[in-house]
Order: sequence, then structure tokens, then C-alpha cells
Amino acid sequence: MTKETNRSGIKVAPAPHVDYDEIDRRAQDDAGGVTWGEPDALPDELRPVMPYVSELLPSSIGRAVDDIAERMQCPPDYPAASMLVAMAAVVGCRLGIRPRMRDDWLVVPNLWGCVVGRPSLKKTPATKGAERQLRNLEGRSREALADEIDDAEVDAMLLEPRRKLLENNMKTAIKSGDEDAARSYASELKGLVETKPPEPRRIIAKETSIQKLCEMLSRHPAGMILFIDELLGWMRKLDRDDQAGVRPIYLTLWNGTEIVNDDTLGRGELSARGCISVFGCFTPGGLTDYVSAAIRGGRGDDGLVQRLQITVWPDSPKEYHPVDRWPDGAAKEQLRKTFEELADIDAKAIGDTDKHDDDGIPFLHFDADGQVLFNAWDESHQRRLRREDLPEAFESHLSKYASMVPSIALLVHLASGGRGAVSGVATSTAIRWAEYLESHAQRLYAVATSPQRQHAGPLLRRLLTWPTDTPIRVASIVKRCWSGLTTKVVVEETLGLLADAGWVQSIKVDTGGRPTMDWLVHPEAAKYLATTENRAIKTPERPTQGTFDGFEGSDSCPWDENENDEIEVTV
Repeated sequence: MTKETNRSGIKVAPAPHVDYDEIDRRAQDDAGGVTWGEPDALPDELRPVMPYVSELLPSSIGRAVDDIAERMQCPPDYPAASMLVAMAAVVGCRLGIRPRMRDDWLVVPNLWGCVVGRPSLKKTPATKGAERQLRNLEGRSREALADEIDDAEVDAMLLEPRRKLLENNMKTAIKSGDEDAARSYASELKGLVETKPPEPRRIIAKETSIQKLCEMLSRHPAGMILFIDELLGWMRKLDRDDQAGVRPIYLTLWNGTEIVNDDTLGRGELSARGCISVFGCFTPGGLTDYVSAAIRGGRGDDGLVQRLQITVWPDSPKEYHPVDRWPDGAAKEQLRKTFEELADIDAKAIGDTDKHDDDGIPFLHFDADGQVLFNAWDESHQRRLRREDLPEAFESHLSKYASMVPSIALLVHLASGGRGAVSGVATSTAIRWAEYLESHAQRLYAVATSPQRQHAGPLLRRLLTWPTDTPIRVASIVKRCWSGLTTKVVVEETLGLLADAGWVQSIKVDTGGRPTMDWLVHPEAAKYLATTENRAIKTPERPTQGTFDGFEGSDSCPWDENENDEIEVTV
């Protein structure tokens, strides 16, 4: 093959040219009497998802999200999801919501989330804006307590000299027989206590041991957030045998109202009440592989994955437009003020308390409009879960929405400046979040339960350029280590899907040993593929509350637009 020279002067092999006419002719010769019909359309590699819209967040935060997405040329879903989880970390377990009017069920607005996408989509930089807001709050807390910390440090320096002076005076008084003076010095000595400096609020924790995390939560009971760049490594670490006791603690800390104990030998007894938010990034392959293992009943099948409620897997942008401008200063300032106002909320002043409740967390209720909306949504949601037509892992994921919706409603209400009962507008927005997030969860679980649908198209295109002197066999495909097609099971399932759709057929070949299966490609596959591969996929604007239709299929929208039990969420 003749090599070409690129702009850097490096000789490279030119990209292979696909001659579809030649492929068709070759396939006709190889068909060998096999009967072919018109193939069905290939399944979409990814199920359609709802796009993020600015109305999902208050303008005080949404403007900054839109600004970040435009400058980074990334999906706005990434900064939006990170901002929502960061808001949850700021409020923490200082304030909760009771979703029912006459029930003591308390929801703490604690959220876990992740963003999914290829490395080129700037996932981590797009979520740094939320982390910067939390860093700003930590610095602001340190600055506000700086004088008190200095005074406490001075008192600590003076404590030991004062103790020694009083001890000497007390001994001198005893030697001189002055009992009253000795008692006076002893009383002063007894009253000396170490002045502990005030603790500035700590919100962000990076990956750390569970013992250290419990120790930090005992000092910061309002709650913290774990920012983890690559969540896959963290979750696989929790799968190890030596971490068997750690996973349950994280599952407990997700609730936000439980007490965890660390009785590790050598550390003494340590109890901590608090909540931990978790946020990070996934590549599509890593997440789907992990979820697939959890669905098959692997070690990850304990609800850890399902707690990632704020999971967004948006469509990759098809175009890139370089943007070189300063950030929107007004939006940036409003974002900062909103996070500071969330941090400054006096939960005891705006929330109710229950003298019969041991946790003592103040709480809000929905207002009349919000209660009607939540009751209608929750009734429909719970009935849907009980129809038993959902895959078990996906049902487990959706079951967490019962606490997610009131959590988001509370956060949106507070970020909008609300301090009384949670409004109907905030509740309506939270229900829209649930619809939006479910579409992304369906994409995830569809790929995890049927990975072959993601690989069918790429495999077919590669088979069109397969060498003419080499039979197409499963083992040969596996050896090529194509993305996602590295195991015999996945390759066989993908070929089976293509065969069901009429794109390939298998024939048994006698090689003198065990029977071998060769695969033939439809003789007119290239022609059919050329007419369908540019088919536009319409992204739904909003779903309705309908019956789950399964993860298979590609031509229909995953939500029934004519469903009768749609919930009206307009206030």
C-alpha cells in the first residue's frame, strides 16, 4: 500500500476505501445458494433520550449551566447534573422534606450522580464548575472563622504555661500551710480547659478510606460529597473481598439519616451521622460492563448502581464550534450567590421539628399545589412498579425515584429563593427531572442488558470489508479485539441479532474435526446499509407516564404518546 505524507511530514497509510459495488458482487459469488430477503432495519445503537432544557434548573443556576456548555461545547447535561448533586451536598442533612402531610417519612435531599460519555466530550472540565462552588464555600467558611481560629490557637499556646504556673502556686501554698490559697489554685487549675478551634465546614472529600470518612463526618455532620473522576475504579475497588464491609456503609450513608459506626481495632469507637453524596464520570463501555455484571447477579447487585439516580448519558454533539470568550460574569456571580444562600440557610428557622423524632432534622412540607402533584405522580409511579413488567434491576433503579423527586423539589425550591412550603412549581420541575432522567436510565439499562444492539452496526460495517480469503468465524472476530467485541459470548449474541434481522446467515462447515460455523453477509447488505445508516433518530421532547415496553426494538419511541394515564404537571 502506498503511504501518504501528512502535514507533519509523517508517512501514514491512507484510510481504506469501501467499494460497496465490489462488496455486493463478492457477496453474490459467496452466497452459495443461500436464500436472502430484505433485511430489517438495524436496531439503534442507543435508545433515544430526552435532551436537557434550561427550565429544569432555576435561572440563578441554569444561566451558568448554559454558559459553561456553550464555552466548552459539551452537552449541557454534564454541568446541570453536577450542579444538582452539588446543591444536594450543600444542603446535606441540615434540612429535609416530609413528602406526606400526615406521615413521619423524612427525605434528606442527598443525591448520587454521574455523567457518561466518550473521553473527548470534556466530562470532567464541564463538571468542575460545581466543584469550584463548593471550594468557594469551604474557603468562605475558613475566612469567616479565621479570627476565632487564631484566638483558639493562642489560648492553646497559653494553656500549658498557665497549668504549670497554677500547679507551682498550689504546691507553694501547701508547703506554707495556706490551705485556702491552695484550694483556690486547685479550683482554677480544674477550670482550665483546652479551647478547641471552631471547625470550618468541609464539603468535598476525595477518595479516602471509610475510617477517615467516618471521622470527617463526625466533625462535619451536615454531609459531604465524594468527587471521583473515574467512578469505575472506585466501584471496582468496593467489589474487592477486603472491602466487603465498606459497601454497606456507603449504602447506609446514601440515606442521610442513619448512624454508622467504626469500631476498627486501634481507632476506638467512632459514630457518625451524616450523608455522603457521590459524583463522578464514566465512559460508556466501563459503565455498561459494570451494570451488565450487576444485572447478571454479580457482586455489584446490591443497589449501589441504582443509587446513581442523577445519571445522564446525552447524545454526542455532531458539530464543534470553537468559542473563545469570557464567562458570563452576571451568571457566574448569581451562581455564587445562590450557593452561598443555600449554605447560609437557617434550617431550624424555616423548618418544622418533631419532638417524637430522634434525628432532630428540621423539615418542610409541600404546599397545597405541590402535594396534589406529588400524590398524583407517586400513585402512578408506585402502581407502575407493581405491574411487574419491568426488569428487576431497572425496577430497583426507578424505585429510588420516590425519594429523588421530593429531594429535587426541595432543592429547586430553595435555590429559587423559597423558604416556606415547597411550591407546586418546584414539584412540577422535579417530576420533569424524573421523566428526563428515566430516559437516560433506559439508555443505560438497554445497553447493559442487550450489549449486542450497540455492536450490531459497527460489526456489520466491519464485515463488509472482511478479507475475501478468510472465512468469517466467531474466533476470528474475537482475535481482532474490536471495541466491545472481545468475548465469544458478545460476538455470538451480536451475530445472532444480525441474523434475526436478516443481515447475516450461518452455515456449518466440515473442517475434518469438530463442525465449524461460518457466517455469510447478505449479498446486498452494502446497498441496504447505505440507504439506512443516515436515518435520523428523533429525540423525544418529553415522555409520558406509560407502560414500559422493554429494551428491545429500535423504530418506536420508548414512550407511548397516546397513553391515557399521563400526569398533568403544569401549575
